[in-house]
Amino acid sequence: MTTIEHAMLGINGALSAGLYRRWGWQIVALAGVAATSPDWDGIFMLSQSSALVERHRVWGHNILACVLVGLLLGGADYYFDLITRSSRSFTRLMRLKVPDDSMMTRARFSTGGLAIWAAVAIVAAFSHLPADMVVSGTDRLPDWEVQLLWPFSGQGWVFPLVPWGDVGITIVFVAGMFAMARWKSHVRAIAGATLLLMLAYIAIRPVFAA
Repeated sequence: MTTIEHAMLGINGALSAGLYRRWGWQIVALAGVAATSPDWDGIFMLSQSSALVERHRVWGHNILACVLVGLLLGGADYYFDLITRSSRSFTRLMRLKVPDDSMMTRARFSTGGLAIWAAVAIVAAFSHLPADMVVSGTDRLPDWEVQLLWPFSGQGWVFPLVPWGDVGITIVFVAGMFAMARWKSHVRAIAGATLLLMLAYIAIRPVFAA
């Protein structure tokens, strides 16, 4: 999947779970950020070393890395309100008017709250792995195996159903986004329907490619 598709997958997952009703929009944003986090290893694509380039989709695309990065993201955002603070700075820079209470930093902390933040970040990061296994390769590039158990095993898995860069999944997410903007009272149901439609598209896409 592309970066924006990974982000929308995480966001729709959090929305469909109804997490925003108790924890606010920040936990939805966290899910979106965490869902893209395994692509941190993409920085090696800038290297002139072929050995480092090959680390893309390896060092960040495994279960251990998702747990560690998820814990880091969840813990950092819970204790330092990184998403709220960065959003506040952005709205000031762009001179956007938003409700003041939506930009308030956290006043109270709890072990339970930290656990929720960490769990959401980890699950969102995990969503990246199967997504990259089923959305993989192009006409010119080979399929990319995901080494789920790295560094303990170099075994890779890939089940290419949709080529990378295919616009179908993006269209599904964008349609869902507009539907949520139109029917705000049904955000949770629309997010769930969006995910189901995405899965249906992934399932039927190979039929049209045949």
